[in-house]
Amino acid sequence: MMLKFLNSRHIAINRKNIFFWLSFLLPALIFLSYFFYSKNGVLTVDLGQQYVDFLAFFRRNLFSHPLRLIYSFSNGLGGSMLATDAYYLCSPFNLLLFLFPQHFLPQAILIIIALKIGAAGLSSYYYWKQKITNHFYALAASSAYALSGYVIGNHYNLMWLDSVILLPLLINAIDRLLAQRKNKLILITFLLWFTNFYTGFMALAFGLLYLLSKIFFINKQERLRLNWIYLRKSIAGSFLDAFMLFPVLIEMLQGKASSTASWNLGWQFSPVEQLTKLAEGAYNFHEMQEGMPNIYLTMPFLLLTILYFLSKKINWQRKLANGILLIFLIASLFWTPLVLLWHLGQFPVWYPGRFSFVLIFFALNLGVIALEQKERIAYWQTGLLTLFSLGLIVYIVFNASHFDFLTEDAQIATGAFLALGILFIGFIYHQHSFAAPFFYLVIELELIVNLVLSLGNLAYQKNSDYQNFTTNVSQAVQYANQHDSGFYRTEKTFYRSDDDPFSAGYYGLSNFNSISDQKVLNLINNLGFLNNSNSYTNFGGTTLTDDLLGIKYYLLPNDEITTIKSGKQMKYDNSNHRVDASDYHLQKRFSQLYLVKNNAALPLLFLTSQKTQKINFNSLDITSNQTKFFQAVTGAKVQLFKQINWPKAKLINVTSMKNDQLQYNRKNNKQIARIIFNFKPQTDDSYYIEMPGEIDDNAISMTVNGANINLAVRDQNARLINLGSHQRGQRLQVTFELKKDKLDLSGIHFWRLNTQKLEQIIHRFKQKQPNFKQTPALIIKSNHFTTKKMMTLASTIPNNINWLVLDNGKIINKNKTLFMNAFLNFKLNPGKHQITLIYVPWVLLLGMLVSLISLTILLICKKKATVSANSKTFTRPTV
Repeated sequence: MMLKFLNSRHIAINRKNIFFWLSFLLPALIFLSYFFYSKNGVLTVDLGQQYVDFLAFFRRNLFSHPLRLIYSFSNGLGGSMLATDAYYLCSPFNLLLFLFPQHFLPQAILIIIALKIGAAGLSSYYYWKQKITNHFYALAASSAYALSGYVIGNHYNLMWLDSVILLPLLINAIDRLLAQRKNKLILITFLLWFTNFYTGFMALAFGLLYLLSKIFFINKQERLRLNWIYLRKSIAGSFLDAFMLFPVLIEMLQGKASSTASWNLGWQFSPVEQLTKLAEGAYNFHEMQEGMPNIYLTMPFLLLTILYFLSKKINWQRKLANGILLIFLIASLFWTPLVLLWHLGQFPVWYPGRFSFVLIFFALNLGVIALEQKERIAYWQTGLLTLFSLGLIVYIVFNASHFDFLTEDAQIATGAFLALGILFIGFIYHQHSFAAPFFYLVIELELIVNLVLSLGNLAYQKNSDYQNFTTNVSQAVQYANQHDSGFYRTEKTFYRSDDDPFSAGYYGLSNFNSISDQKVLNLINNLGFLNNSNSYTNFGGTTLTDDLLGIKYYLLPNDEITTIKSGKQMKYDNSNHRVDASDYHLQKRFSQLYLVKNNAALPLLFLTSQKTQKINFNSLDITSNQTKFFQAVTGAKVQLFKQINWPKAKLINVTSMKNDQLQYNRKNNKQIARIIFNFKPQTDDSYYIEMPGEIDDNAISMTVNGANINLAVRDQNARLINLGSHQRGQRLQVTFELKKDKLDLSGIHFWRLNTQKLEQIIHRFKQKQPNFKQTPALIIKSNHFTTKKMMTLASTIPNNINWLVLDNGKIINKNKTLFMNAFLNFKLNPGKHQITLIYVPWVLLLGMLVSLISLTILLICKKKATVSANSKTFTRPTV
């Protein structure tokens, strides 16, 4: 009998563990299997253009150069990394990257995403198994959560998935708190802030709303005490993370939070359209950019959520409380004030409804509660659910033409699984022994169908494209660093992503970061570089900006790569037509790249006799702005740019307007329309076209001597396009091909940059400059030098309160007026100098102090509580 009992216990224990394993393994393997069978890489949109670069930077520096995770010159022109770390890099899962060679970074990221999806299934199963007795129902809910529309639609936003994992644990901690049981609310609050403060805020905000929906069902005498415990623990968990939250707050005030959103009482879109996002495969590129939030949770669970409010066993007060919360969450998808509230006062740029995982979790939770009632479903309940299902599928079918993702397959799948949901609820649930396994299999099958339909609408980059790019660029960068240990910037005439400097390990100019310095963005825009609200590139630069911004080295494509196997060849995507960069001096020829050196590049810190003044820029006059930059640096009152007249145009299927020769109309809509300008430079200077932002690749295509010009814009900012350099007497042919019926070229200007004069002035200016080197990541030090009069030491380093400036070991004050409205600068008296700049993250140190004090207080309180508990259980021995 004892053996039989032990065997039965052993079987029970194994069975229990199996469901835990299944809750983790099945979602992870389902997700992985799609990429295995489709042979796709995981890199797409921001994961391929931003996050992979941050993760490469994290992997390269965490253990070898950890101070670079505080501040780095790979971050645009230079910037703090603390908020970037907090938003993108603090997931503990990222430590798994060190188990893989750098070459296999994309594969490592795919495995991390799959593990996070599995962990979301595990944490939600842990929560729901306490809510429902049947393991299959809990397992089905956990799979629906782990592979929900939010997770599938945001799998590449892997930094948000930690909050998806932690949300069930947060709600479990709140449930235990309300039940006056031990809980881990402090730890979970800390982890939510730590792993991603953005979605962590959303989860914690939902936790508060969830608490408020439950607190009124608690005894009145206990409400105030429980509210106080919740508040105290939430504050404690938040203050433990002060070392991260304090820097994030400051950097957000300097970046995104400094811009204002338009608050109004309108809708983001028609609320009824949100119904289409309940369908299978309701996802594509348009949806991630300008679509609606992802709320897919499977058809049976959608019906069970409605059944919760039709249940006869659940009292009306709880239905009312949960109904109010559900309506609030649904309204948050499209009502502007609530959208802004959930997204920290900013409209999301791409990826709408970033908080919708809390709505999905809450709806699934209501469905689980409905399942646990084990009530016999009445015909009227089945009838109402059937009417809803018919209404939903009719709406989807009749509106399919308005939504690209509502394909015929999606419509059929949605209808089929709605029918299976009705079949289960009305005729199988609580009537047959196989109900739970049947339900689980239906859910898993539907999740697979939705995953295939959704991800099938996306395009992924090849892993080899990223690997070939980083291998070749890193090789050239390492060569430059080995042969030049100075303090300088490097750029390219092409780019894979705006964050290439992070992947390849160089100091560049381009940057793509959700947390950006607004002053730097404004300057970049005024100088004519391609940019938007959170990114900028080297496109639009000239030899003048190369010199002033200290771009000492350039990487150029080596087109002679025909002998290299196609699988190993680099793709020179997003080519920047910088003919003038080929004038720089060749340093090294690699198999797929040229490394050239700009001898006129200024150091990143330089002496100038000019007094720092606020610059009044004209965003519509790029050459004037670049001239102001040049004059502020050198003091030379010369005009390097000269406007030249357009040559006579050759028109093909185009007529020009009589009053304005630069306005054109297409003759025949069925034929190609071209405008061709032929020009022979009379000097070896560089020639540029100033292109207004409203003329882009949607309006025209453009070639220069047959080479295609990239005309893509971001925020319709004007930019300079290099036509040629050192081509005296050679023909430059500029061709515009119309894509529309009309073209107005009156806003386009033709410029010549006097490069000879530029080189002469820069050469004289550089001779008087001190040398600077970066020693550790946070220290920049000069050689000893002497000034004969009062000078300004200006820089192209973005100003930051954390820069501490010392002259001969003594702290000196920085100028309050920023150089070029963005850069660090300070005055130097006549005499001998040795300058040291130290980046001291004051707010981080303050946050660390607050976190340490908070931890100490918590440990003291815990010790006192333990002593108090022990004293209560101690009983005196009788004598």
